[in-house]
Amino acid sequence: IVIIVISILLGVNALLLWQFFDKKTHLEQVSRELDTTMAEKESLSAELQRVKTEYEKLNQENASLQNQLSAKDEEIRLKIAQIQKLINSGDATQLRKAKEELSSLKELNQRYIAQIDSLNIANKMLSEQNVSLNQNLSSANTKVSSLTQENSVLANKVAIASVLKTTNLKALGVRYKASGKESETTKAKSTDRIKTCFTIMENLVVEKGPKDIFVRVLSPDGAVMSTTSETFIYNGQATLYTTKESIMYENRNTDLCVYWEKGNDYSSGLYTIELYCESNQIGVASLTLK
Repeated sequence: IVIIVISILLGVNALLLWQFFDKKTHLEQVSRELDTTMAEKESLSAELQRVKTEYEKLNQENASLQNQLSAKDEEIRLKIAQIQKLINSGDATQLRKAKEELSSLKELNQRYIAQIDSLNIANKMLSEQNVSLNQNLSSANTKVSSLTQENSVLANKVAIASVLKTTNLKALGVRYKASGKESETTKAKSTDRIKTCFTIMENLVVEKGPKDIFVRVLSPDGAVMSTTSETFIYNGQATLYTTKESIMYENRNTDLCVYWEKGNDYSSGLYTIELYCESNQIGVASLTLK
């Protein structure tokens, strides 16, 4: 009986000893797997952090491209969050999946970098083209400004050239004899009319057609002599005139005499006769009556 009991005890001890060593081996294996899992988790976290830092740096350096990269940017952010969630689970299966997703994220990040480089190159080219266009525009504006100035000068020259000019301008007092013939006089009391004769010179620049010649006779006291209140425009203002003569101008020398009859005696002194056409003064003469 003792031998049987001892044998049973020895068997039980052997079984317990085997279980002890089996458990110990299993625990050591689990410990090693846990250590491996933790190391892999830390490695994946570090790798994810590196990719995340690289991505954030790219975003900061290329903030101006965010509108063009918004779709790709959102895809990367979602991928980072997904991988972080898998790593945080700590499960070996999830870590393997996290590793696969991290590899996919690296490829996505590389494509993101390539896209940024492409956009930067395109933006640089556009910027260079813009500088070139601005230079061309500035040059064109300079030319336009120069042409505008030249046109302004030419327009002024044309405007000046388009003004009629007079020559042989002479003003005199005339009286009428009983026969009806007129004779020149310098006496105020003998003067019946003031006669102003002149030649409108040939001008091929001026447009042919009817022209109104406005005459202003200024008395010795400087007042405009007139029997009406009719005016013409000179220097942008309505200006009273003495009399008006209408002619048909044919771009050649045109002789003309204009008469002004006061209707009563003239006073002695200096009279000034001014001629105007198309808002331009074309001649001035003077007459002294005694």
